[in-house]
This record gives sequence, structure tokens and C-alpha cells, in this order.
Amino acid sequence: MARFLAKALSIVLLAGASLSLSAVTLAEEEAQAIRNVPRISIDELKALMEKNAVLVIDVRDPDSFKKGRIPGAVNVDYTQVLQQADRFKGETRTIVTYCACAREMTSARAAVDLAEKGIPGAKALVGGWDDWVQRGEKIEK
Repeated sequence: MARFLAKALSIVLLAGASLSLSAVTLAEEEAQAIRNVPRISIDELKALMEKNAVLVIDVRDPDSFKKGRIPGAVNVDYTQVLQQADRFKGETRTIVTYCACAREMTSARAAVDLAEKGIPGAKALVGGWDDWVQRGEKIEK
């Protein structure tokens, strides 16, 4: 009986280690996907805006969006990107997401979420909202 319990325990421990490794691998893959999202500069975004060749998605919370946003941006709180992605299916313009966080992490996550829903190619705005404001670019309220 002791052998059986020892064997059963080792199986359980191995299964747990395997699940733990899978979780680590998934987290690493997700982090890599976020790092691989193409970035776009403010100047590149402005050039696209002048040509009406861009859909700008503000992934900050609705209160922040109401206080000020990049002109023409639509708001999709980053927690709702997966649920609202279908709104953007068939979009032919370049999609640029932006947030107000370090290294565009939330906007890059939103771009990954869009890709998961069949809307590839979204780019994250380098510096996001904070750099836009610091440069004195136009804002909309």
C-alpha cells in the first residue's frame, strides 16, 4: 500500500509540474507576442491621420477618454477588447492602439487581442497618451 501511495503521489507531482511548465510556457508566449507587436511613432500616426488612413483606438478607461483623447479616437477599454473586436472586422485602415502606460504594454496587449479575434496588424503608439500630451499635440474632449 505504501508503494502504491508513493507512486500515486509521484504521478500527481509530475502532473502538477507539467501543468506548471505549461503555464510558464503560455505566459512566455504571451509576453513574446506583446513584445512583437509593431510600434508606430507619433509622427507616423499623424501622417496617417492626415490621409484618413488610420483607426485610432484608445484602450484607456472611459473616464480617462472623456477627459481627453487623440482626435478621432474611439474608446474600447482594454478589458473589453476581446468582446468588442468584431466592431473592427473588415477595417481596411491601419489600426493603432494607445494607452497611458510604460512601453505601450496595454495597447500592445490590445493589438494581440485583436489579432486573436482575426484582426491582425494593429500597431501600438510609442509613448502613448503621455507622450502625445507632452509634445503638445492636439487633443479632443
